[in-house]
Amino acid sequence: MVDLPGVCIERDKWCDMKDTVLVLGDLFNVLPDAIVVVDGVGMIVFANAAVSGLLGYSADELTGQALSCLIPENYRRTHESHFAKFYDRGKPTSMGARPLFSALHRSSKEIPISISIANFDLDGERYSVAVMRDSGKLHSEITQATVQAETDVLTGIGNRLRLSRDMQAALTGSRPFGLLFLDLKKFKPFNDNHGHEVGDKVLQIVARRLQAQIRPQDLATRIGGDEFVVMLSGLSSIEMLEQRAISVARSLNQSFQIGDLSSSVGVNIGGAIYPQDNESEDGLLKVADQNMYRAKQAGLDYYVGKKMY
Repeated sequence: MVDLPGVCIERDKWCDMKDTVLVLGDLFNVLPDAIVVVDGVGMIVFANAAVSGLLGYSADELTGQALSCLIPENYRRTHESHFAKFYDRGKPTSMGARPLFSALHRSSKEIPISISIANFDLDGERYSVAVMRDSGKLHSEITQATVQAETDVLTGIGNRLRLSRDMQAALTGSRPFGLLFLDLKKFKPFNDNHGHEVGDKVLQIVARRLQAQIRPQDLATRIGGDEFVVMLSGLSSIEMLEQRAISVARSLNQSFQIGDLSSSVGVNIGGAIYPQDNESEDGLLKVADQNMYRAKQAGLDYYVGKKMY
């Protein structure tokens, strides 16, 4: 028997696999990308020299190990399912054209890689070859582009896209949260009287005040015009939503100074809580929006649940 960490393989079978795959070893070792060859049960039967530079392992350390040692724990079950389906396809084929992925470095740090996988049959045995490349720069560029796409240009806080992403993540995980839907009082005539430049500065002041009112796990967004939405992570009761609405309204009702202009803008706020008020993104926003209009029609700062304040 060959006894390796986490695996025990019959010696004859191990030698057959090793001899078969090493036919391609000389070619794989001159390639700049990291390459591992895996058998049908997910065991690594070959790793080339470039693996060391990318993942920190020597080729000998990886040979005989389960491929799962390179997969972050939260992704292993999904990976195993995809690998099994890919391996069982009727003919050698490509699993994908370098999708972004996270691999587990020898130091236990997750690193971004791009990966391309293909099946090949040799001497009656099927193997999968995974070609990996460092995608740290690409990952950074994609992350930066995502942040830009999810940021309101004028105020620097999140936009409708960012709100949707965070709400969907919370809904998927069934994590409770609250929403405050804000509309500034009489902002249009203020904007018309003082000009769009002053109006833009007011919106920036509102955004900064909202940021000061939230915790790191919360999210402040501008979804258009003078409408803002605050997502309050973990909030699950009307009483808690009420307290946050009070604090936000008090902050936004304070006067501000822009040049020689000293003024203030009020706010109408509507609240909603997941899952009590609705269980969908659009449904929750609709409830919060409707409650905001109830507050506006009643001439009040906010409407939370069935209570007016």
